[in-house]
Amino acid sequence: MEELYSETYLSAKLPVKQTVIRVLLMILAAFFIAVGILFMLLLRTIVVFLIMAVLAGIMLFLMPTNKIAYEYIFVDGQIDFDCIFNASKRKTMRRADMEKMEVIAPESSHSLDPYRKEKTLDYSSGMPSGKHWIAVVSGEKGIECIRFTPDDKMIHMMKMKSPGKIVEN
Repeated sequence: MEELYSETYLSAKLPVKQTVIRVLLMILAAFFIAVGILFMLLLRTIVVFLIMAVLAGIMLFLMPTNKIAYEYIFVDGQIDFDCIFNASKRKTMRRADMEKMEVIAPESSHSLDPYRKEKTLDYSSGMPSGKHWIAVVSGEKGIECIRFTPDDKMIHMMKMKSPGKIVEN
């Protein structure tokens, strides 16, 4: 029997919280530089400017990533949800086994109604144009819902592995 394998890679929209933090840190860094220049001109010393420049550099270093992508890898009934930061760092966010999934359906499906109040982990593109799916997984922490944006090939592979768990409407 041939191995079931599918891989989906997609860029994701930055969450609003991360965007706000980035903007605030940029404003704070600019403020530190401006204060440093002001003190340098008023006190005629460069020490305060250097301190403020170092603080601004720290603010920019602490700034959250500005590019996020997700990759879903489906291999013989197991899905890895990986997050890729700035196209360089990869982190496996969650690994889910089809055996522990109760249902996988489009997020508008009535099959998900009993699970609407459960904790939802969002590993989707975040784009309103994408077709997002919810995988309901039972594990050690109870029931979790995973929101993701798989392609048609991955849906087909999951349906081949566990046809009764995939609801397409």
